[in-house]
Amino acid sequence: MSTREKALTEGRALMRRFGYTGFSFQHIADKLGIKKPSLFAHFDSKESLGRELILRDRIEFEKWAETISAFDQMSQIGALFELHYRFACDSHKLCPLTSLAGEFNSLPKSMRKLVEEMATDQQRWLESIIRKGQKLKQIRRDLSPKDLAQSVIAMAYGAQALARVHQDPEQIRVAKQATLRYLVEAK
Repeated sequence: MSTREKALTEGRALMRRFGYTGFSFQHIADKLGIKKPSLFAHFDSKESLGRELILRDRIEFEKWAETISAFDQMSQIGALFELHYRFACDSHKLCPLTSLAGEFNSLPKSMRKLVEEMATDQQRWLESIIRKGQKLKQIRRDLSPKDLAQSVIAMAYGAQALARVHQDPEQIRVAKQATLRYLVEAK
C-alpha cells in the first residue's frame, strides 16, 4: 500500500474516532512512522485530505447501498442501522456523516459543502426506499417519504451518538427495532 493510501486509511480511522478537528497531519505521520512534511507530497493540506475522505465515503456508501438493493425496503432500512452498529463496535467510531456533523460549523467551507451533499444523497436514498415501501403498503403512508426519512435519519444518527456516549453499541439495535415499528405503525 502506498504512503498516500496508508495516510488516507489512517486519516479515515482518526476522523471517525475523533472528528476532523481531533487529529492532525502529525498524528498521521507518527502512526505511519514518517515525517510530517512527507504528507504534503500527497496532500496540499489537511483540508484536501478531508475532502478526499468525504468523497471516498460517499462512493463507499453508494456501493454499500447497491449491495443491499435486492433486500426488501424494511431490510434496507434495518441495514442502515447495522452499518452504524458496525462502526460503533469498531473502537466506538462513528459513521462519516455523524463524525463530521457534530463539528460542521468548524469545518472548512469546502468540506461543509461536501458534507451537505453527502447528507442530501443519503436522505434521497432513504426517501426512495420509503416511497417504494409505501407503494407496496409495507410502510406507513400517513407521512411523506421526506418526513419519514428525516425521522429515520434522526433515530439512526442519534442512536449512534448515544451508543458512543454509553459505550454500548447495542443501543443502535434497540433503536433499529423501534424505528422499524414506527415505520409500520399507521399503515
